[in-house]
Amino acid sequence: MLAGEVLKKLASVAAPHRKFFISELSELTQRLSKSAVEELITLKNTHMLGLSAGSMAGAAVLRVLQTLSSLSTASADGNTDTSMEEEHDEHNIMWKLNVALEPLWEGLSECIGTMELELTQSTSSSVMSSTNTGEHIHEAGASSVSSPLPPGTQRLLPFIEAFFVLCEKLQANISIMQQDHINATAREVKELAGTSVKLSSKSVGDSHKRVDGAVTFVRFAEKHRRLLNAFVRQNPGLLEKSLCVMLKAPRLIDFDNKRAYFRSRIRQQHEQHLSGPLRISVRRAYVLEDSYNQLRMRPNQDLKGRLNVHFQGEEGIDAGGLTREWYQLLSRVIFDKGALLFTTVGNNATFQPNPNSVYQTEHLSYFKFVGRVVGLLELILISKP
Repeated sequence: MLAGEVLKKLASVAAPHRKFFISELSELTQRLSKSAVEELITLKNTHMLGLSAGSMAGAAVLRVLQTLSSLSTASADGNTDTSMEEEHDEHNIMWKLNVALEPLWEGLSECIGTMELELTQSTSSSVMSSTNTGEHIHEAGASSVSSPLPPGTQRLLPFIEAFFVLCEKLQANISIMQQDHINATAREVKELAGTSVKLSSKSVGDSHKRVDGAVTFVRFAEKHRRLLNAFVRQNPGLLEKSLCVMLKAPRLIDFDNKRAYFRSRIRQQHEQHLSGPLRISVRRAYVLEDSYNQLRMRPNQDLKGRLNVHFQGEEGIDAGGLTREWYQLLSRVIFDKGALLFTTVGNNATFQPNPNSVYQTEHLSYFKFVGRVVGLLELILISKP
């Protein structure tokens, strides 16, 4: 944020400026929280329809907390003892702010509970309607169906983002406090016993704060997992921005959201590390051997390029069809019993490594090659071998 960058530059001129800004922003957040609580009460009592515009109070709290978060991040660069004391003071301000905002978070939780009840009812109605019209919903994919959120739900998003911004800052403070405690423990060995007791008492207080901060986030995320995942499903970018702290508790993220996040990260890696096309030339009769010899020694960076397949002795330009055909032929050979790599189990629909693969002199290298082929097989559908 622009305001945060300006304040960070001003704070870099003199360290006391940062503490002053953090204290003032903390007090401003507490003042804004009063109108935010009133807005949440209005939203709850009117079933999210009491306000015609988006959440103004929630957006204001979010902006201030984002500025506060970016400003307090700058304190992590200090190395002197004085700077360490200032960091502890700033951390205490953040913890006290979280305690002061508890009425806001409680009101937010009640509003979300009301919204989740409406979301459950609308989802149940959709399922009943689909059943009556003869549509079938597979249980495994039910969570990935993006149902429209009830009216007014978006007004809660700034409040939720504000809560997670503060939680992320508290979580970041945990590691700093833990490291400071390790350094303090090392100094205690050389100091008097009385000083040691004093430091230990301080560390106990910090540990209670750490537990409280972690429990607050986990309890909130567990209780409102349904709506949080609905927001992420609607806007996957939230997991990389304001709701990124949820990544520290992946069990709270639905599978389809995890998959979307994973694919997004893969795309980002591809964009950051652009590679030339990955060209291979194979003979149909020796598709496994030729593909193995041409891919097994390629560096990982080369495998990030777009695959381009050429069948020797044939004319044609690979616009996707030849690659798909190559996958199809290669998969049939890989899972053929004669290759001694895989064997079927049960109803011949499940494959597992063949115990007799040891008779294949390079069987481990071939398994690694199969893993590379699977890695290349992203979002390409082929019929089963």
